[in-house]
Amino acid sequence: MPSGIHRFAGRTAIVSGGAGGMGAACVERLAVEGARVFALDIDGAKAESLAARLRTEGLAVEALQADVMDEAELTEALITAQRRAQAVDILINVAGGSAPGLIAELDTKTWDRLYSLNVRSTVIACRTVLPSMRRQHKGAIVNMASISGLRGDPGWAAYNSAKAAIINLTQCLAWEEGRHGIRANAVCPGPIASPRMLGGLVGQTTASAYDRACAIGRMGRPAEAAAAILFLASDDASFVTGASLVVDGGLTARTGQPTDFDQTLGD
Repeated sequence: MPSGIHRFAGRTAIVSGGAGGMGAACVERLAVEGARVFALDIDGAKAESLAARLRTEGLAVEALQADVMDEAELTEALITAQRRAQAVDILINVAGGSAPGLIAELDTKTWDRLYSLNVRSTVIACRTVLPSMRRQHKGAIVNMASISGLRGDPGWAAYNSAKAAIINLTQCLAWEEGRHGIRANAVCPGPIASPRMLGGLVGQTTASAYDRACAIGRMGRPAEAAAAILFLASDDASFVTGASLVVDGGLTARTGQPTDFDQTLGD
């Protein structure tokens, strides 16, 4: 964790999905770097536990409970944060989820749930904070996409297409809000060793398989994803908007075709 850096001093940030994994890593680093942070999560107790721990370190973190698929709950939580802080400078939409299934077999209910969890919730969150950001003529939004939104994966079409939608949504948002001083970017993580991802690995899809798929030979850490997210949220990225930053340890840096040199790469 960097020390002596205060890129976000005097700013207010909201992180959805802020109680665990990449979201919690964002909350902690934002707070360490001077921000007042609202950790919003469906698990209110877990969010409060994180906030309480960080407050013992003298950091300004508050917990908010909301199911991002419930428009009324999510909107009220975001309005509460804005009311308490008077303004919102940074919105980071981490909350999301996935589910497998072939296009020919996946039921409509699962499609609807994944689009609600990933895309609809992002739209609602952005729409709710935009008036505050427009009033102060500044703001930074970072939406959670994925390398899965850049390529196809058999058996994961609902998730992949939802993440692709977030990338395009973010590009539209960047153009619609740029003249209001608001930047919007997406981050596209690859395999990040968060509890949720590690807990969802089944069959031959193992952590070691993901390690081998990355050019640097390992999965990423939540803090590494948070570092990229916070770059996009900071003034260091003041001329970056509409971008999709890939954070995948080089997984998508190759075509995937077999070559005679694969054996030289090792495990």
